[in-house]
Amino acid sequence: MTKWNYGVFFLNFYHVGQQEPSLTMSNALETLRIIDEDTSIYDVVAFSEHHIDKSYNDETKLAPFVSLGKQIHVLATSPETVVKAAKYGMPLLFKWDDSQQKRIELLNHYQAAAAKFNVDIAGVRHRLMLFVNVNDNPTQAKAELSIYLEDYLSYTQAETSIDEIINSNAAGNFDTCLHHVAEMAQGLNNKVDFLFCFESMKDQENKKSLMINFDKRVINYRKEHNLN
Repeated sequence: MTKWNYGVFFLNFYHVGQQEPSLTMSNALETLRIIDEDTSIYDVVAFSEHHIDKSYNDETKLAPFVSLGKQIHVLATSPETVVKAAKYGMPLLFKWDDSQQKRIELLNHYQAAAAKFNVDIAGVRHRLMLFVNVNDNPTQAKAELSIYLEDYLSYTQAETSIDEIINSNAAGNFDTCLHHVAEMAQGLNNKVDFLFCFESMKDQENKKSLMINFDKRVINYRKEHNLN
């Protein structure tokens, strides 16, 4: 496995009205346990209190910096945010709960702004956080991801439905998930690397082998499209 294309990202899931982490966090920790000997390949997303513009308490603040290993990204939350990121030539971190269309629109804003500010972004690689649940039974894959997200949607009172989020991520059999990831990469002009999250998968026994095989197939996709 290689480090460029995916890692583990954690969300602070809590049951509504409780202070204890939900089962989803326990499942994430279990994933790290079963791949303990390979944890050096993973980047864990760390959100900073420092924002690209405005103060933390300002309601009009732009997105925070996000550290991925030694790299700093800007969370792609709005056109204003990505324009500011483009001005400084900083890479974006696209959100897992955005629609693919919104991600494409934000990338277009970024590229247009870079051209306006005459910033060379030829070597800039963005990241996209993406949930992946691989199962021979696509219905079960989507059901597992749905259950995994229930705490988040309840806690945040998000307007986005679970079905919309699932459609913006990858849940289904192996080939369907790969095809979906390839479509997302092409829609974003092959300018993104992926930060996958497999934590919704209940099949702990086969999770590691699925992650390795999925990784290899994505590597082949990059080679075929001269992205290495």
